Amino acid sequence: MASFFPTCNDQKQIYVVLVIFTTFFLLLATKQLNSEKTVSFNFPKFTQGEPTLNLQGSAKISDSGNLVLTIPTDPKEIVGRALYTKPVPIWDSTTGNVASFVTTFSFIFEDVESKTPADGLVFFLSPPNTKIPNNSAGGNLGVVDGLHAFNQFVGVEFDNYVNEWDPKHPHIGIDVNSLISLKTTTWNKVSSVSSNTWVKVSIAYDSLSKTLSVVVIGENGQITTVDQVVDLKDVLPETVSVGFSASTSKNARQIHLIHSWSFSSSLKTSNTNIINNIASS
Repeated sequence: MASFFPTCNDQKQIYVVLVIFTTFFLLLATKQLNSEKTVSFNFPKFTQGEPTLNLQGSAKISDSGNLVLTIPTDPKEIVGRALYTKPVPIWDSTTGNVASFVTTFSFIFEDVESKTPADGLVFFLSPPNTKIPNNSAGGNLGVVDGLHAFNQFVGVEFDNYVNEWDPKHPHIGIDVNSLISLKTTTWNKVSSVSSNTWVKVSIAYDSLSKTLSVVVIGENGQITTVDQVVDLKDVLPETVSVGFSASTSKNARQIHLIHSWSFSSSLKTSNTNIINNIASS
C-alpha cells in the first residue's frame, strides 16, 4: 500500500523551503524600519558596464545579458569572479545582532567540446574589497589560496569535478573558510546551455537559528536541499562583499554562466522589538 506520509528526506526538504520563505517574508516586514540596515538589489539580466558589479579575472557580461565567469579559450587555469560593489552589513558589534538575507540566482555550466567539465561555481561572502587569491584556480574555485591554510569566507559551492578533498560525486556544499565542506549533498548538474534549463537557486540565512539553507531546482523540476548552522559573527567581519566565483583547470574546463541574481538583507541595529515596531507603524 502506498504511504501518504512524507519520507524523512521529504520532510527535510519541506523544512528548508519553509526556512527560506520565512526569512524572505521577515525581510519584507522589517524593510521599512529605521532601526534596520538593509541592502537589496536585483539583476533580472546583466548590462555591460554595470557600475555596481566588480568583475575580476576572466568575468564579463555577454551581449545576451548573461554574467560569464569563465570562457576557457586557451590551455591555462582561469578564475572569474563578480562581486556587488557596495558593502553589506552582516552583523553589528554594538548590539551583537546578525543580519538575515535571501539571495536567488539562476546559472548553467556549458561543456567545452572534448574537455572534462570543471571545476564549479561558488556564491560567497568575504571581507570587503576581496581580490582573487593566489593559487586559487582549478579546484580552489577562485576563493581559496591552495598554499595557505587560512582563507576567510562563507560560501555555497556547486562542484561538478571531484578533487581529493571532495565527495566522490558532483555535489552542493556549504563551506566555511575551506572547500572541505561542512555539509554536502549529491547534485545532478545541468550540462548544456542548449537545453535552456537553468539551475535555479535560493539561499537564505536565518539569524535567529543561525542556519544557512539552500534550495536548488534543477532539470525536470528536481529539488535538492542542504542546510547548516553557521554563526556568521564568528566567521566574518561586520561588513562583507557578496558575489560569485568560478574556475577551470588546465585540462578540465567549462563555461560558467549566471543568468539572473537578486539579493536582500536586513540587519537590526537596535534591540527594539520588531513586532512592536510593526504594530505601532
